[in-house]
Amino acid sequence: MKVRTAILAAILAFAGASAAFAQSKLYTSSNLWYEKPDRLYSTGYQKGAMIPAGTEVTDVKRSSRKLEFVAEGTKYSVEFIAKHNPGVTPDAWMDRVLTPKNFAALTSGMTGAEIKAIKEGKVQNGMSKKAVLVSVGHPPEVGTPSTDSDTWKYWRDRFRNYVVQFSNGKVSNSGQ
Repeated sequence: MKVRTAILAAILAFAGASAAFAQSKLYTSSNLWYEKPDRLYSTGYQKGAMIPAGTEVTDVKRSSRKLEFVAEGTKYSVEFIAKHNPGVTPDAWMDRVLTPKNFAALTSGMTGAEIKAIKEGKVQNGMSKKAVLVSVGHPPEVGTPSTDSDTWKYWRDRFRNYVVQFSNGKVSNSGQ
């Protein structure tokens, strides 16, 4: 009986979280790249066209491994790749992709140079970790287990990657 109650509580909690997530106005929390709108991956490949950070999204649908939304009239589908994000649950990852913060709120307190780099999808020396997260998203945990570290690894595509190094919380070297 206790197991059944715990399972029911978990289902209701998930349903409540998903309902709340779907009811608020949402935006992309970082720039997202895609070659095909129906094939974005949680790995964050930086190839193809870009959906800008702070883009309003609608018609959000979440499943156990997929996040779907509409932005600027186009339907997008992002698949969660567990082996590239071993320390993150699909729900936690999805909560990273969309946010209730618009672009002004996402970039509040950032310098003009950081905002310019974000709009271009670039990582430049002197950017804060927060600015890098908005510009190119969270690095996949398979290469960067924690954003507390001073070295983050990103992928341009399936075969090429680059490293961003930080010193005192600011980019000191970007291989982008």
